[in-house]
Amino acid sequence: MKKVIYFSLFVLTLGIFAACSSSESPGEAAKKYAQYVADGKFDKFVDAIAFDESATSEQIKQQKDMLLALLQEKGQKTIDEKDGLKSIDIVSEVIDADGNNAKVILQQTYGNGDTENANYDMVKKNGTWKMVIKK
Repeated sequence: MKKVIYFSLFVLTLGIFAACSSSESPGEAAKKYAQYVADGKFDKFVDAIAFDESATSEQIKQQKDMLLALLQEKGQKTIDEKDGLKSIDIVSEVIDADGNNAKVILQQTYGNGDTENANYDMVKKNGTWKMVIKK
């Protein structure tokens, strides 16, 4: 009887850990981040970027501040000029064999009917997919 109880507790514990871990795919994460821009949540978009780990915290802060200012100045204007963002669809999602890197293509459809594809390089950091900004 003790074995059954211990086994049940073990299975319950595994279930809790599985429920707490992120099951979001890199494509779903990229789509969520693109929606942040559409919603004017530029700070959340910037927080979703995997910055260079060799940079100091001050350098990362400067990069975040610069990107946030650029998005606030140009991001909303671009979306408004195209009559808003109507939909975001995942076109493709390719996860590398290591399971920690991915390439995602999203198709963004605007209110004026324009569509464009956006390419995202993604990296898994601490169990969460983040965007990689290439220089």
